[in-house]
Amino acid sequence: MRKIKNFKISIRTREISRIIRKLLNTEDLPIEVEEAVQKSCFVCEKVIKPAVVYDTFSKEAMIFPVEFQAPEKWIAVSPYILTIGNVLEEEYNKNKELFGEYGIQIVSAISADALEQARNFVQKLLAAEAIDENCELSRSIELPKQYNQEIINFLPADKINLSLDDDGNFVPKNSMSGLYYWIPLKKRGRK
Repeated sequence: MRKIKNFKISIRTREISRIIRKLLNTEDLPIEVEEAVQKSCFVCEKVIKPAVVYDTFSKEAMIFPVEFQAPEKWIAVSPYILTIGNVLEEEYNKNKELFGEYGIQIVSAISADALEQARNFVQKLLAAEAIDENCELSRSIELPKQYNQEIINFLPADKINLSLDDDGNFVPKNSMSGLYYWIPLKKRGRK
């Protein structure tokens, strides 16, 4: 099992603005909303402290109880759980003026982007390991809520301060779990 805490991610201000434009169904954001997005991204990027636990198992030695949307020819699987915690909601509650009129939407968009950036970080780490084993990774397969109990029992989620509520949702809610399958690279034939 590997655990990584407090790694750095970059919040993509343009992506957050795009999401807010889509939510508001407009091509251009008012200047005050655009400024709120930029200030919010700047502040949130400094407070977000992503954390992840993950592990890798060969198909033969797999003790992870979930095989979900597996590709045809896989030889290993890397389950993961990641979280960005509750810091965005806490920051919003401390400083609502900074986030502006659409603060809840901005926080939601930043949360989604931060989770995506954290997942990309994990993918890069695993892809480097997979290449060393002459493999490539499948796309990230997000596990549905019904698998939360299995993965939290399997990976030590308490190491990243993550648990489940009575309904089986992650606490904190800005968390996700998934799998990467390792697929052998095709060997090149001689010419």
